[in-house]
Amino acid sequence: MSKLDYKLFFYENNKLLKKISFEKGNALNLVAGNSENATLKFDNSLISRNHLQLIYDENGNLHLQDLGSTNGTFLNGNKITEGENYTLKIKDKIELAGKKGILILVEDHSFENIDSKTETNIIDKLKSKNSISIGRSVDCDIILDSSNVSRKHASIEKSSNGTFIIKDLNSLNGTFVNGKKVKGALELSINDKIYIGKHQLSLSGKTKDLINELAISAKGIQKTYSNGVTALKKMDLSIPSKSLIAIMGPSGCGKSTLLKTLNGDSPASEGKVYLFDQELLSNYDYLKTQIGYVPQDDIIHQKLTVKQCMFFTAKLRLDNSTDQQIENKINSILTDLNIMHIKENLISEISGGQRKRVSIAVELLTEPLILFLDEPTSPLDPQTVEDFLNILKNLSEKGTTVIMVTHKPEDLEYMDEVIFMAEGGHIAYYGDSKNYKNYFNVNTAVSVFAQISGETASFWVNKYSNPSPQNATTSPSIQIKRSSTSNSFKQFYWLTRRYFKIKTNDGFNSTMMLLQAPIIAILICVVFDKITAAVPFITALSAIWFGTNNAAREIVSETAIFKRERMFNLSIFPYILSKISVLAFFSIVQSLIFIIIIYINYNSNNLMFNDPLTAFIWMSFISIAATFLGLLLSSLLKTAEKVMTVVPIILIPQIMFAGLVTKIEGPLVEYISYLTLSRWGTEGFNDIQNEIFSDIVNKKVDAIQYLLKQFNKELYTDLFGDLAGTLNLDFIAISSMVVVMLVFIYIILKNKVEVLK
Repeated sequence: MSKLDYKLFFYENNKLLKKISFEKGNALNLVAGNSENATLKFDNSLISRNHLQLIYDENGNLHLQDLGSTNGTFLNGNKITEGENYTLKIKDKIELAGKKGILILVEDHSFENIDSKTETNIIDKLKSKNSISIGRSVDCDIILDSSNVSRKHASIEKSSNGTFIIKDLNSLNGTFVNGKKVKGALELSINDKIYIGKHQLSLSGKTKDLINELAISAKGIQKTYSNGVTALKKMDLSIPSKSLIAIMGPSGCGKSTLLKTLNGDSPASEGKVYLFDQELLSNYDYLKTQIGYVPQDDIIHQKLTVKQCMFFTAKLRLDNSTDQQIENKINSILTDLNIMHIKENLISEISGGQRKRVSIAVELLTEPLILFLDEPTSPLDPQTVEDFLNILKNLSEKGTTVIMVTHKPEDLEYMDEVIFMAEGGHIAYYGDSKNYKNYFNVNTAVSVFAQISGETASFWVNKYSNPSPQNATTSPSIQIKRSSTSNSFKQFYWLTRRYFKIKTNDGFNSTMMLLQAPIIAILICVVFDKITAAVPFITALSAIWFGTNNAAREIVSETAIFKRERMFNLSIFPYILSKISVLAFFSIVQSLIFIIIIYINYNSNNLMFNDPLTAFIWMSFISIAATFLGLLLSSLLKTAEKVMTVVPIILIPQIMFAGLVTKIEGPLVEYISYLTLSRWGTEGFNDIQNEIFSDIVNKKVDAIQYLLKQFNKELYTDLFGDLAGTLNLDFIAISSMVVVMLVFIYIILKNKVEVLK
């Protein structure tokens, strides 16, 4: 068979119209237009009757000429001269009549790679048997030769009543119908679209490899924030598959906003984004499995090894994956990215360039078709940048479309195309990364920045002229529903294991956290020779401190990781409960150490420490409740520094309203004290202790009665009756606060992705 040198893919409004292959040795002369005599006829009113000529010569060269068209022909974003000959190359992009016309992509002969056995009508196959299998194995009825397809991936069977049922066979990456994940069995209709790996199937149509579709098509997208600021002005984009594209421009021009709009992190306010001809928001359950996204902040835990980080991510993102499958995938990815030698290293101990590669490695676990990178080369030295960009080039050649925001002009040497954003959120240029200097009439990329900033920016925006297509929507874009299709218990299990491993790997901080308990307990024993009212008070405050301090940094320090995992499949409740479970373990250990020391010290005293078991349980309960308070602060604020600044402001009222430092007088102060953990925690410890030593009367007194004198007793007893001063009321009060804090944590975390930042 002769080698095919070129393939042309013709698109209109994101739809693939036709494909043409050119065989070396066979010269062709084709005319494209809307004339009946045109070799390639297109029913588009913007296309001239004889618009364009394509010439494939006997030497295997492909040429292009505009035949005097009314609306022009654009090669890589630049309008070509009528009658002039242009030699085409792989990755060239041709637009007939601009954005509203016909898009032609030039690819090499290997671009399409679907096994011929998949080109079979499924209904026809089901005429001869009741059930067919789909997968990578050679004994499947429909073979999809792709690494992200399981050997036995799915089955379709014809039921006795003539309906068709699809089942997922515990596949690694899941089976999707109309963008939604199949759970168990699902009835199919004739028009349903089935997605397995990077393949689209239907009951009556042929199998389609999505890599042959237009990777991204944006129709009339615009981004306006809730404060009224428009970060992206209305625009259209068409990005071919297997491309390596840079987004550049001055600070604040909307580069990262465009990236987030295209990948669903921050959806467009207006317009539509299509990935492989599938609308992003309505098909997000499936499309998120084909998106890799590395934001500017690291999305990997510093206190895990590279292997541990990838292993836990695989367990969370890949359904039904075995440890051996994950190990093989990890080794393959690390080898491709040239970082196999750091597999067992802690991430905190590797270089910035290696961390970027590990972040990409994590995203490649699901084998995405599109990889979005936000300034990945910023922290890298020149030598590391070259190696890194060569890796990205290799990824794009293997089939992954890579789109990256960058501010380094030297990165353009490795790019196929570049998008220059001008101030105000406009596109000033989108085309070949080698031709932009001629377009802007400059010698360096740095000079382009001066052209697209300030007063001259409007000239280049108008020159590029990117009108919305006639069928583009101007209605508000819906928000993505970030639902998880994974098992919540499974997520909780692996999140908890990962979090516990992070804590144990961080030996110094975990040890110092546990040492707080014996240090404070010993200080109490040294300062107080008898169990006075101060001992249960300080014990309650210590429990609140343990829980709040342990949890205060735990969400805010991994906001970028949470947002990325939430985009993919993370459920919020398993995430919160995993934090609570691990932190509760440390709180319980701290409480046990604390109570043992207190009990041993006061056991020989004439006033013994009463009921240490109940005291231990109560201290653990208060500390766990305070953990919710710490997590609430951690979810509410944006940086760890802000959280640690606010923690004292939260803890000081715990001291003031507990009733020991000063007497609680007046209804307002009494009501405020009901909102503090220390009020109920101290009362609980007094109830357990039963008796304390009073220096005022120099004898033992009833602990609860002593404490009640410090409160507005009449108001307190009127409100709660016989429950006032009992451990039962203390438990109910603290439990109620925990429920309220849990609800607020959930709401805040839910909005961390959906709320526009």
